[in-house]
Amino acid sequence: MKKLFLILILIGLTTYIFAQNVTVGSGAKPLLKSVVKNPVEGSPYFNTKYANGIIKTVSQKVFDIKNVRYNLETQQLEYTENENVYAIQDSVQSFKLLDSTGNSHQFIKLKFGQAEGFYEAVAEGNVTLLKKYSAKKEIVEDWFTKKKTDKLAQHAAYFSSKVGTIQKFVPSTKNITTVLADKKEQITAYIKNEQLDLKQEDDLIKICKYYNTLQ
Repeated sequence: MKKLFLILILIGLTTYIFAQNVTVGSGAKPLLKSVVKNPVEGSPYFNTKYANGIIKTVSQKVFDIKNVRYNLETQQLEYTENENVYAIQDSVQSFKLLDSTGNSHQFIKLKFGQAEGFYEAVAEGNVTLLKKYSAKKEIVEDWFTKKKTDKLAQHAAYFSSKVGTIQKFVPSTKNITTVLADKKEQITAYIKNEQLDLKQEDDLIKICKYYNTLQ
């Protein structure tokens, strides 16, 4: 009984410390965000439904957190507690999150140019294939009524990380062989022999994994 009581105390302390470390706002108070209906169609969130996540901070502390969403517009994680929504502070180094279909995604914080944000590592090795999600407002016209409405659409851009250098590229045979120029002949032959379509993410991942096997 004493052991169980001690465990409960430690859990309580961990929860308290976590609440202090992951929320921001004036006077060390959590940043409360109003939950209001957005007149714009679509969602700014990577996962439209709250899901459980695992967060690692820059100080290498790891926390499990329930009911978390990834806001693509603000590049922040948000979680809900007691019907309030809080933003997690900028000390997050990486996180793992389930998408709306139940698939797991690993994100790491990186700086590209002057902008800092989260990138999904979809293939890792000597060259790492990164994917950055964003939510952009678009104007959509109804083909029948011709009525125009604003809609948030999710987009993805691809980057390569090699020897600490991050490079953005649009998937194509020409661009991927430029990114992997030191093995251009092997990569070109591999794409041709395997009849790969660079517009398909699975094929893009295959190329990066193949490159990482080359000496």
